Amino acid sequence: MTAATYADYAVGDRVFTLAWVGQQFEIVGKDDDLQMISLSTPAGAPTRGELDLFPDTMFLLTKEHWDQIWYWPDRAGETYLDVFERYVASHHVGEIVTGRLFADGLAALSNQLRPSSRPEDSMAFRVHTLDRAAGMVRVQPVAAIGADGTLVTTPDPAIAEDAWQPVGPTVQLRTEMRLYRWCLTYGELTLSWEDV
Repeated sequence: MTAATYADYAVGDRVFTLAWVGQQFEIVGKDDDLQMISLSTPAGAPTRGELDLFPDTMFLLTKEHWDQIWYWPDRAGETYLDVFERYVASHHVGEIVTGRLFADGLAALSNQLRPSSRPEDSMAFRVHTLDRAAGMVRVQPVAAIGADGTLVTTPDPAIAEDAWQPVGPTVQLRTEMRLYRWCLTYGELTLSWEDV
């Protein structure tokens, strides 16, 4: 899939945007100096909205009538299946992996779209199932006792995989879009944080 560019669009084109899935927009202006495209809902539309897109947010725009989020490539141009396949290919059953918290909304701007590196914002999981056919990854929260006798809840390469003990039920990871990037999640924690 090749990403469309500023030059691929013209005033009057009917388009759709990941910023408002399912709503059709019309291109009402283009600013060649800023490479900005201005969108507005067409006259007579039941809802009213306007949006300006710049080079960094051009990935939000398409001429395709994608009315479900699953069709959309993310800001890196990947589909959710691309991210799922990479995760399955790079992990193994029994592996201890990290889930990390990402700042959301305005907090993401100050965090520069990076995952938290604070131990209290992460959690360890054992990969239980990697099932390509079912499109499923299942994990179980785990913890271990460190060399100093303290409870460890974030992965530590110094602790053997078999030392990690279950501390919760095995659950299926969800595939969702965070910060306009497809990822695998457990609640608010992102396990494919390397991709985000």
